[in-house]
Amino acid sequence: MDTRHPWLRRALDLAPLLLLILLVAAFGLIDARVVTPDSLRNVLAQATPVALLGLGAFVVLLTGGIDLSAGVAVAFCSVVMAGRLDAGDPLALALLAGLATMALLGLLNGLLVGYLRVPPFVVTLATMVAVQGATLWVAQKGVLILKSPTLKDIGVGQIAGVPNSVLLVGLIAIGAWGLMRWTRFGLRTYAIGSDPAAAQLAGVPLPRQQLLTYVVAAIFTFLTAVLMISRVPVVTPNLGGTPLLLDAIAAAVLGGTSIFGGRGTVAGVVIGAVIVSLLTNALRVFGVDPSSIDLFKGAIIVLALIADAGIRMLRLRLDEGRIG
Repeated sequence: MDTRHPWLRRALDLAPLLLLILLVAAFGLIDARVVTPDSLRNVLAQATPVALLGLGAFVVLLTGGIDLSAGVAVAFCSVVMAGRLDAGDPLALALLAGLATMALLGLLNGLLVGYLRVPPFVVTLATMVAVQGATLWVAQKGVLILKSPTLKDIGVGQIAGVPNSVLLVGLIAIGAWGLMRWTRFGLRTYAIGSDPAAAQLAGVPLPRQQLLTYVVAAIFTFLTAVLMISRVPVVTPNLGGTPLLLDAIAAAVLGGTSIFGGRGTVAGVVIGAVIVSLLTNALRVFGVDPSSIDLFKGAIIVLALIADAGIRMLRLRLDEGRIG
């Protein structure tokens, strides 16, 4: 590896943070309402479910895969847990039911991708359709109203002016950082994303590792669902869905996670989630029609993918010493 241009490598690593700072400054100049303390606090709170689901997307993207079922799985998990609470089950049992449901979905995706070698896009597209149908079947009541003080405290409570949801996601992000940085699971996930053949030669069990990545991603989907039902007392089959999935993938890619696998950080995903939330909030403040916000988000995702490809080529040129 060529060790020249350390400043350029550092700039590439810090690109998500630099982009966030640039956007805050630019939006503040356009309209100061975007960067008021209350507005920024709201941005952080709105970023929390995107960050959690983005961390699940990040784990799968590191292997070069993708999980298209995560968005509708949030809705499915939400209605499962809400249904159990509505039936009179204690909160712990309802959460256990949601976790078990997502773990089974992760196992299914992981088995098909890891052991049967079905392309991740095909697998998760199929499970997305199946889970969407299952959500409508489970949510026969249509709308469920929750009255759990514990969930409400998580979703809308504050400590010293900081939303509890932000503190909770911060703790989860620290745990995710430790998982990816210091455990065999994290090291193996990065390895198979960087070079599957080399990882296999080094003794990494590819099928089992891919299965584990989808199970871990499903756990983040469960956590996202818990956060979603804690924020709103009314649970419907439309909770989460494709818009949340697109935001999560955008957060991961904007945060520096490569769609080609092998590169990304937990901190980058969190910063990417804040960027997505900041953009959404700014567009609303600027008076952009709500129906056009998804158009802007789609354009941002396309630009992020183009930037990801460009950064990948630049890093390759740096490693090969082709930049003088």
